[in-house]
Amino acid sequence: MKRNRIMKIFLITPAILVCVVIVLFAMTYPICRREMNLARVRLSAGSSILKTDHGDIEYAVEGVGKPVLVLHGAGGGYDQGLWAGKVTLGTSGYRFISVSRFGYLRSTVPPKPSIQKQAALYGDLLNYLHIDRVIVLGASAGGPSATQFANDYPDRCAALILVSAVSMAQAPGDKPPFYIGIIHLIQQSDYAYWIFAKFMRPVILSLMGVPARVLGHLTPEQRTLSQEMLDIMHPMSRRYAGTINDGTMIEADGVSAGAISAPTLIMHARDDALVSYLHAENAHRRIKQSKLILFETGGHGMLSRTNEIRGHVKDFLKGTPNSSSGEERGLALPS
Repeated sequence: MKRNRIMKIFLITPAILVCVVIVLFAMTYPICRREMNLARVRLSAGSSILKTDHGDIEYAVEGVGKPVLVLHGAGGGYDQGLWAGKVTLGTSGYRFISVSRFGYLRSTVPPKPSIQKQAALYGDLLNYLHIDRVIVLGASAGGPSATQFANDYPDRCAALILVSAVSMAQAPGDKPPFYIGIIHLIQQSDYAYWIFAKFMRPVILSLMGVPARVLGHLTPEQRTLSQEMLDIMHPMSRRYAGTINDGTMIEADGVSAGAISAPTLIMHARDDALVSYLHAENAHRRIKQSKLILFETGGHGMLSRTNEIRGHVKDFLKGTPNSSSGEERGLALPS
């Protein structure tokens, strides 16, 4: 009798789990679909496309003031770039030129894509917009093409700012391939990513390199920022081709930095669990006039350090850094 009861439990439990999954899917999928439709409308209305010899590039321009070319991270697009620009520099005094890099949203992946070709495309866009010089902000996977642009077009880069930025193909301490594989699986499904962003925020943020101990100490404002960051990346499937292309390009090309002449600010957290802080140290070694600021904690993106980051950026752009490391140099930035 006892054995029969155990067998019944083993048979019934999977059936119950399947029923629960079906019910949850029926309840949540219509909401997800509605939100994805709204996200697609938002995206199509917020940007423009420029066709060039180096490929098509999607871009948006917001704000008034000093021009800033913003290069987003993996899973992003022009919308994530606008958000990152405002979080890093503030909401006033800057004109943000944010692009969708190769393969993200409506930007195409050209034949034989390269980091050098991507940097050239930024130059094409600035020519079209009649902008001579810009501050360049590269976040996470936007770091390679930001660095390459500063290297290849030194007369057009007034200053380079790298935040949690990739600087080489791989470094000890980067997220292990197993976890990257999980992220890639989630990225391919708008519904899967929506579920994680909506109901499992600590899990998805941990996969994105933000340690649990950092999440536990976020202020209400910082928690709001973290949710904004996740929500901006809907629909995620339209960004996956760009994520794959990023990895392919940096493995094939590497990043050039020897000709950079612009003052450079590099900020990273030692506990970044996605992009190791060794990327920041590598960039600092290669860019001789760079200033490196390493935070002990903050995770990838350093949302828990937003006020400090804005302060460092403000001082850097004024030419009065608040740290003695690196070279102190004043900037004459375009208006």
